[in-house]
Formats: sequence, structure tokens, C-alpha cells
Amino acid sequence: METITREKYNKFSDVDENKNPIDFKGYPVGIISSSLERKDFPFVYTEPKSQTLKITQNKLSKRDEIDKLSTFEEILKYGIDAINFKGDYFFNRIRELKELCDSEEDHDVSLESLKTMFLFVEAIGSISKPSSLTVSESGIFYLEWERDKNNSITVRFKKDYFLDYVIFKPSSHINQRIILKGSMYALDLIDLLNGFNIKIHKKI
Repeated sequence: METITREKYNKFSDVDENKNPIDFKGYPVGIISSSLERKDFPFVYTEPKSQTLKITQNKLSKRDEIDKLSTFEEILKYGIDAINFKGDYFFNRIRELKELCDSEEDHDVSLESLKTMFLFVEAIGSISKPSSLTVSESGIFYLEWERDKNNSITVRFKKDYFLDYVIFKPSSHINQRIILKGSMYALDLIDLLNGFNIKIHKKI
């Protein structure tokens, strides 16, 4: 398909879209989870349980609402109503990708991938325009925010509200970039971004 740019997915090249990632270009998936244990961060802010429960229940209700949607138009309308994006680029691009997939034999966008993307983007809130929004030959949506080669976030949205991610950010100590990557539930990635003070709505 002409609009599916393979170079955007090089960082995901070793990962089966239908399975949990085993490796991103030789970097072990466990690099994140092993470094985020509470013992490595003795000063951890914990929200009051009542507040955390309220936020969790609200996010679950959003997921339940999305779960009930079964057609592309229903899911797209949900996104338009729920997500605060300046201008029409984001949703026009989704519709364009849908039309391009429809024009190709045996291609269609993944509705489960679209649901996951909307859950993730809505939960972030005010968000900057992505550098790119693309779809793979199997209909999986990708979003990328890139300021330069050392500051980027690429996310691949899978079914069941899971995603794969690769984050490049500068090191505070050496002249090299840090690479964070893995697979997790969509809302957990937002917690991870907040933990590293990576703000997509501030253009990373």
C-alpha cells in the first residue's frame, strides 16, 4: 500500500503485531519493568485511595463505552466527541487512511486498534498534533511525536487496549539517548510517561 511507510516501523521490526514484543532491535523488554520497582524510587507520591479509585472508575467507564461500539463510523464519532484536538487533521487523517485501506484488496483498518488509540489519546487530555499518523498493511494504527532523533515517542496500538511503544529521550548524564520500549496496557503507558515527566501535550 502506497501510504504505508515501512521506515516508520523499523523500531518495531522484530515484534509480531499479534503477540507481545520479544525484542526491539536487541533491547530487552524487561528494561523498563525491572527499573521501575518501588525500591529504586524511595520517594513516591501516592494519590489518596478515594481519588485514585474515582479516576480508575472513570477510565473504566470510558473503556466500557468504547467496547459497545462496533462500526468504524461509531468509533470515529466517539473520538470526535471525546478527544480535544485543535483542527480536523487527526480525524480527517483517520478517515483518509480508512478510505485508502478500503481501496486495497484484503486491507482494512483494525477497529480494535482504533479503539485502543482513542482510549489512549482521550486519557492524555490536551495533546499536541502528532508528527505522523499511519497504518500498517494489517490495519494497525501508529502514532509518532518527534522533535528530533533524541526526542520521540512511537506507539503501535493493538487489540484489548494494549500497545507497543518506543521512546527516545536524552540522557541527563552522558551524550547518548535513552531508549525505553515495551508493551503494556494503554493507560499504564500514560502513568509511565508521567513518571518520567514526558509530556506529549508539551511536545515532549
